[in-house]
Amino acid sequence: MDSWLKPRDTINHRYRILRSLGQGKLGRTYLAKDSHRFDELCLLQEFAPQVNDPGALKKTEELFQRKAKVLYTLNHPQIPRFHELFMVEENHTRGLFLVQDYITGTSYRELLNHRLSRGSCFSEAEVIQFLLQLLPVLQYLHDQNIIHRDITPDNIIYRSSDGLPVLIDFGSVKQLSVIANNFFKQSQPFSGQITQIGQIGYAPQEQITMGLVSAHSDLYGLAATALVLLTGQEPFSLIDPHTSNWNWPEQISVSLALTDILRKMLAKNPQERYNCAQDVLEALTLSPVQSSSVQVAETVATQPTIKVVSGSKNPNISPASYDEAMITLPLSDPDTNMALTTSSRKNSLSGCLGKLIFISLLILGSGIVGWLAGKAWITQVLQNNEGSNSQVFTDQPTQNNPSQISDAELDRKNELRRRRQDLGLDYSFFVSLVDELFWNKYPEQKGRSLSSTSEDQPWREKWDEIATNLLNFLESLSREAVEQMGSYSEDQLEIWKQKVNNLNLSSRALYDLVDARFFTVFPEWENQSFMGEPLGQLWNGIVADTLTALQSGSNYEKLIFMTGEGNTIDREATLQPGEGKAYVVEMNAEQSLEVELSGNQDLLLSIYSPTGNNNLLEDSTQHQWSGTLPETGYYELTVVSKANQPVNYKLKIRLTENNN
Repeated sequence: MDSWLKPRDTINHRYRILRSLGQGKLGRTYLAKDSHRFDELCLLQEFAPQVNDPGALKKTEELFQRKAKVLYTLNHPQIPRFHELFMVEENHTRGLFLVQDYITGTSYRELLNHRLSRGSCFSEAEVIQFLLQLLPVLQYLHDQNIIHRDITPDNIIYRSSDGLPVLIDFGSVKQLSVIANNFFKQSQPFSGQITQIGQIGYAPQEQITMGLVSAHSDLYGLAATALVLLTGQEPFSLIDPHTSNWNWPEQISVSLALTDILRKMLAKNPQERYNCAQDVLEALTLSPVQSSSVQVAETVATQPTIKVVSGSKNPNISPASYDEAMITLPLSDPDTNMALTTSSRKNSLSGCLGKLIFISLLILGSGIVGWLAGKAWITQVLQNNEGSNSQVFTDQPTQNNPSQISDAELDRKNELRRRRQDLGLDYSFFVSLVDELFWNKYPEQKGRSLSSTSEDQPWREKWDEIATNLLNFLESLSREAVEQMGSYSEDQLEIWKQKVNNLNLSSRALYDLVDARFFTVFPEWENQSFMGEPLGQLWNGIVADTLTALQSGSNYEKLIFMTGEGNTIDREATLQPGEGKAYVVEMNAEQSLEVELSGNQDLLLSIYSPTGNNNLLEDSTQHQWSGTLPETGYYELTVVSKANQPVNYKLKIRLTENNN
């Protein structure tokens, strides 16, 4: 099939497409509803290049079916079920589809990024719990002679329904992708050679260089993931490039017992690693580290989902963390700096006390989920399946907590999420930016979390309105500019200044154009200080796009006067709201200059001297200037619009020699 499936398309007479979740090197992924399973959500992975050889297609499909059959036999609650493999033929093209479970939750990568944005990482207790919950899953896979091959924080989902980690994005699925795409592109049966699966740093050296995989290959990836969660650092910054040995960070506080276990899992020599997941489980169970952490993990694993009290008043939490509220508990709450522990007392109260501590931490952590946690309990969060960053809300109210948030509001939030993801905008930055705008407009709300109750519904609607307007503006910027928001620095600003100087323009002219666009959208921020805030990052994004436009010549022109007396240059243009144009012209001291701008009074005119020490006009509504030039060099003229509608203007520049 040669085109993207569209929302509401139905394929194979049962799968109704909700939306695309993205396209990778090996295929496309869609979120769909299965009409044969009570509209259950599922993922469709499509391998869809064209092919015209029926014989080759049949042979490759048979091979694909044999390899996929192994996946269908998997039956573990922490592994997505693979439901069906089918082929669709349409307009002389064929598409191959793999159907699997859709997991609602958030990846550990996103959980870690959320922690890092608040100055913390995962605690040792949390990582041990993480290991204890995943090791049995790996043991199950390895008993089935299946190696995952690609264990990373991106490929493990914290499932929102029960808080358990779920393994996704199997290397086996990627192998199937390679098989299908190799055939489709080459129009010949698959040769049997598999492109290497695994990420450098998370996969051991023998897997990357020679394609050798075994049970301890997955254990290596699990240990690398654990260390990344503990440190917040990626493998490339922890591995010695010369020896391939891991440099153990000194700044993290990890018990000697856990250190020894992770070191053995990450040993460079495969023979020095644990042979199987059960061996690691036994090492964790027998080690001293077990006494302070394992009991919590066991309690969490066997407890039903515990509801979080809504309406938290934690002053440090965003009023709208609903967007991708991460129910990270039973993980620790970074704001309270509390780790899960159990009583060391060996008496009959220890189990109950552990549960009470756990419930208390959940209550304290309700600010993390923000007001959406009170949606009785809306099991939403990030869905990072098959390499996509897609998320949806699913409404799962409980009997004791009927939902107070309407379906229309959920749809609105879902749309906000989709639009933010389409822009490639970091979640934490987006929430911080909307909070800044929200609190500036409604200062009385600063420092409080919005609950999910009907009383806060108007405030949630106002937050969503600000978020919508913000996205409307961000969508006018380039994706490259938006993706970098949150990471712009003063060094980057200096680089931009050098680049604009190459056009014989100064940063003054650049900032005229940037400010016009910025303050047209955010007029209430004029004369306020915001450069060190999230809004300053948005301003930098406008700088990036404005510089690109200047370099392309779309809003910049270098003017040249012909030699002789009485030279005049005329220019006409139309500016949209917030737009501007810069001109540069080389002139000499003692020449006479006349500048006349005709147009709306909402146009601002600036005339800057070569050094900036003798500027003629700055952001002026005075549209005429005449006089003798004080300097020799490149003069800059900017025309910007503060009007709320398109404005036409005429610019006349007349230069004469002063014979006096």
